[in-house]
Amino acid sequence: MKKEMSVSEPEETVAEAYLSLLSSRGIDYIFGNAGTDFPPIIEAYSKAKTGNASYPIPVLAPHENVAIAMAHGYYMATGRMQAVMVHVGLGTANAMNGIINAARQNVPVLFTAGRTPIVESGMLGGRNNYINWAQEMFDQGAMVREFVKWDYELRQPVQLETVVDRAIALAQSDPKGPVYLTLPREVLASGMNGYKLDVSSSIAPAATPHGDPKSLAQASHYLAQARKPVIITSNIGRDLASYTALADFATRQKVPVVQYRPRYLCLADDHPMHCGYDPNPFLKDADLVIVADSDVPWLPEQVDLPASCKVVHIGMDPLFARYPIRGFQADLAITGDPAASLATLAGAATAEKALSERAERVREFQKKPSWKPVADDLKTPAIMTPKWVSTCIEQAKSGDTIIINEYPLVLEQVSFDRPGTYFSHSPAGGLGWSMGAALGYRLAKPDATIVVCVGDGTYMFGNPTPTHFVSRAMELPFLTVVFNNARWAAVHRATLSMYPHGHAAKDNQPTFSCLEPSPDYEKLVEASGGYGEKVSDPAELPAALKRALHAVQAEKRQAVLNVICEAVYVRTS
Repeated sequence: MKKEMSVSEPEETVAEAYLSLLSSRGIDYIFGNAGTDFPPIIEAYSKAKTGNASYPIPVLAPHENVAIAMAHGYYMATGRMQAVMVHVGLGTANAMNGIINAARQNVPVLFTAGRTPIVESGMLGGRNNYINWAQEMFDQGAMVREFVKWDYELRQPVQLETVVDRAIALAQSDPKGPVYLTLPREVLASGMNGYKLDVSSSIAPAATPHGDPKSLAQASHYLAQARKPVIITSNIGRDLASYTALADFATRQKVPVVQYRPRYLCLADDHPMHCGYDPNPFLKDADLVIVADSDVPWLPEQVDLPASCKVVHIGMDPLFARYPIRGFQADLAITGDPAASLATLAGAATAEKALSERAERVREFQKKPSWKPVADDLKTPAIMTPKWVSTCIEQAKSGDTIIINEYPLVLEQVSFDRPGTYFSHSPAGGLGWSMGAALGYRLAKPDATIVVCVGDGTYMFGNPTPTHFVSRAMELPFLTVVFNNARWAAVHRATLSMYPHGHAAKDNQPTFSCLEPSPDYEKLVEASGGYGEKVSDPAELPAALKRALHAVQAEKRQAVLNVICEAVYVRTS
């Protein structure tokens, strides 16, 4: 005969203590998509409405990748890590795209998931739904282990504080990144039994290391002797100190700066050493390359460095240890705070004549017709091109507009003169990040004007229905510009790179590359009270951008512009 379960609800549950603990540790929000593992958390929040408990603000994001991206965007705006909670292994699987992005971008996230109830009966929180059997995994953490810094399952109430403090400290220790904690329902529903938590953490993040003095001295020697140095970066703009240090270094040492596939604004466009986004012109005769926090500073199949060229990598993880293979030349690899390393290198004893020659070399480069960071005089083209769309965005935005780019923006057509105004996707390329990141950024900075640039495929990957739902529910408007060429452009470019004169190069409808018939993307935002407009005439785009920005700024409504762009796919030569 089945025994009846007789349990009394504890005075304070682990779920309540957990939420209080997160709040005391600086977690402002929990971005979540709930499942049957959430009842203790939901009960704790409802109970808090009758008292004065201080918990992180819960945010319902009806897709896990949107939740992760919101935590990512909030960190971009504030430098404060946040928490995400999803439903057991299924929600974890849905969030993997965002976790990979956060890992490769060194964004700390307390990523948590419920765990299928362990006991089959006889305990509060135990199994009481048929899905509790099929959902259980032998090793739930195995799904994420390659991309998180640490994973663990909370097992006993008494270890709650240690587990949470360790998770937060590891996530925020350089190189930063997400951590994963599973929370069994029975444990969350258990009582704390009088166990009291400390107000402050007992585990601090590891101190940021500084570069080895001998290696920095050697790098300074290389720099002092170099006549044609170049510095390549992708991520140095992730914090203000490094951004400032790079600008000072370039000014003092007269070294051209190339931002290759930048994920942050690393140097202002009006800085005299700003030399665009393509390193190749500087690499063919370089005698020193400084790779500053860049995982892929150039494409090896396109570049042969001179035999005498020295290459120095600096960053918190200069060899990118979590990349399975990465064979870039590294005569020196200096682990440490990039800002401190650049400050040391800025003091290299370089002769005045060499500095003058370097500055003149940069000026000569910037005189070339191909060098034009912003094409103010670009005339309205006959057909819509990404270059034209980017130019129109440049003309429509203000200096403090935040641009979040997920592939299509042509950086040469847009100007940025202050840090923290440009963000781009992770090097892993997990598509669908940008719109959720915009929500998180807007949550942190309520007055920010944000323009998100996506392709049509990326827009679909961004889970637009959940995204627009959250934007309306939380009053977080921003503008999304869809560069709609009805294609997976990256897929076809990759095919052409391998088979430039093959059959696919002559195919108007290359397999797995076409996204036709193209949906009316502008109508999706209308379902959530937003402003939507389709634009196919290049001459109409400037006015359409003004209307969309007015909806965002004045009407406080989200907006989507579905911009119909050209699709050039057939090679004729």
